[in-house]
Amino acid sequence: MKAHFVRKASTIDDLKGYEMERGSKFVIEEVVELEPDEFNIFSKNLLDDHDFIAKRLDKMFIDADNVWHCLLVKAKNADEGILIESENYEYARYSSYYPGITTPKQQLIKQILAIRETGEANMFDTLMVQRMAYERGYFELVTFIEEYKKDYCHFILTGEL
Repeated sequence: MKAHFVRKASTIDDLKGYEMERGSKFVIEEVVELEPDEFNIFSKNLLDDHDFIAKRLDKMFIDADNVWHCLLVKAKNADEGILIESENYEYARYSSYYPGITTPKQQLIKQILAIRETGEANMFDTLMVQRMAYERGYFELVTFIEEYKKDYCHFILTGEL
């Protein structure tokens, strides 16, 4: 797997949108699960020092093959999180948004719902939806609508894919 690491991002929102960028290979050395409210505070304050990072400095490094060894910090029972390589600091010096491991079907559903939530398009205007999907890097959705328009429309009507 690959991720695009951002240097000194302040919040999780600063990390989103890089999923389609060229990234670096990474290995998750440890998963740190926080309570949802703790994760929310952490995700809005990535540049603050955190004890859970300080205790795991030895787990984060870039090896000779340029593979990033990092922590995955997430809320309990959540799929998404933040990858961290602290470069021996106690804050998230390098971080990347981690959307979680999803199936292609789950990914398509997320992409469709993300476009629907904008309220900018009639979801049956497939050309507009494809344009919006393309602009957001949702290339799987662009192709899905092109090849499986009936299945796409069925999902819009019923919520079943």
